[in-house]
Amino acid sequence: MTVISISMTAELLDRLDDFIGKSGYSSRSEAIRLAIREALSQFALQRLEHGVVMATVTVQSDRERHDHSANLMALRHGFDDNIFSNTHFHIGSTYCMDVFIIRGPLEVVLDFIRKTKAIRGISEVKYTMTPIEDNLD
Repeated sequence: MTVISISMTAELLDRLDDFIGKSGYSSRSEAIRLAIREALSQFALQRLEHGVVMATVTVQSDRERHDHSANLMALRHGFDDNIFSNTHFHIGSTYCMDVFIIRGPLEVVLDFIRKTKAIRGISEVKYTMTPIEDNLD
């Protein structure tokens, strides 16, 4: 690896060291590499208008309402070519959680997320996206 030097204020360095101590990173370099990778990934997503992404979509719903489950599974089947996996589990007696792993053109992934949010009975939809190379088939 190439060695570089960076400058930062004493306050920022203290915060970095506190973060490293609490998060389990083995070194400042490891934490900074991760931060740079994350910043570059976010930058790529912001600039992405088209292209292929991999996303995790987490859906929270009220366990007492059963009408959304069939709608969510019907939607899921409409995206069979893009969804690699999904898991359904219960959080206590209150919530259902569904996690989807989806890959495809940005427009398709955003369409799945938008349609998921529109299902009655869904209380939260959170997602993360990472741009990926188009030739990973």
